Amino acid sequence: MRRNFGRLERKSGQLTHRRLENLSSTVNELFQKAVQNEQIFRRYQQFELKLLDHSGFDELLDLLLRNAVDHFQLDNVELWLYDPQDTLMELLPDNYQSLPELHLYSTASRLEQLYGKQPAVRLVTTGDGKPLPVFEDEHLRSAALIPLVRHGVLVGSLHFGSRGHQRFTLDKSTDFIDHLASIVSVCFENAVNLERLHRLSMYDTLTKVKNRRAFHQALDKEVSRAGRNGDPLSLLFVDLDYFKQINDTYGHPMGDKVLKEVAQYINEMLRKTDHVCRYGGEEFALILPSCGQQRAMEIAERIRQQISELMIENDEADEESCREVSVTLSMGVCCWLPMDDYEDGSEEDIAKELIACSDQGVYLSKAAGRNCIRYVDLAEPE
Repeated sequence: MRRNFGRLERKSGQLTHRRLENLSSTVNELFQKAVQNEQIFRRYQQFELKLLDHSGFDELLDLLLRNAVDHFQLDNVELWLYDPQDTLMELLPDNYQSLPELHLYSTASRLEQLYGKQPAVRLVTTGDGKPLPVFEDEHLRSAALIPLVRHGVLVGSLHFGSRGHQRFTLDKSTDFIDHLASIVSVCFENAVNLERLHRLSMYDTLTKVKNRRAFHQALDKEVSRAGRNGDPLSLLFVDLDYFKQINDTYGHPMGDKVLKEVAQYINEMLRKTDHVCRYGGEEFALILPSCGQQRAMEIAERIRQQISELMIENDEADEESCREVSVTLSMGVCCWLPMDDYEDGSEEDIAKELIACSDQGVYLSKAAGRNCIRYVDLAEPE
């Protein structure tokens, strides 16, 4: 009897010991999981704070497409954005125009294929035998698909990719990623709105071309770029002849219409990389990157000739008034070709000299009878 009781007591002690060991192991696993979740939480929180502290559209793109790779130890990051009116394309910095990780779509069909009618974070892997729906030709094995939704509208999709097929699997929690999706969506909306406001402040409200402030920023930028690359840079100043007579004869509304149509006509004749700016009053400035003297003179002549043939309808004309108004241009042209001894410190001087020479060309054209072009050499400014 005592022997059986002792055997039962030993078994009970062993069972209790095993239970304590299992409990200890479970508690340790829970603790390690809690520590791991705390580390993941802090990693996401740090990144979200960086997003909320960004200072512009280009910095936001840098954070998502470049910094996120190292921060989250990923193999690639991809961003799809819905851009039905090419608004984002116009806002994109030049170095993002052809970035392979950034895709702009004019329709929402590709985004809707990823998420259906109820967008939610998706974790996908090649472990189920299916290829990833994103990261084409990247040979990645798992990905987190993060929908960007604002006011109930799917506006984009951010993708985190990994070569390991276990990194993003269905058994993983998406709580932190869900929160990140909300932060990214808000940041994108704010960045785009701020960029739009900034762009509006850089455009002339009447003619819809860049204003004088934008002109100076664009010229400084193009002088710097030309100096780095050794490419020619041309500046054209354009002045409408006898514009005061148009206002006095037909009224200021007709004068405004002439300015708008001339500005838009010139804008359509130039490349997207060129800058058309209203410098002031009836004077415009055209910045032509990678354009030498001969080509600049050819462009100036084409603009002068075609504007002189342009007939602008007078909406307010009565039977005794002229129903169409024409205008001619006096133009000044200057070109800068960076030399081997070019120094960055001379950029401001180069910009000022380009303006002075082009402006002098306009005065020479006026003195020569108007409706003509004069070239002033940058090396010989007055």
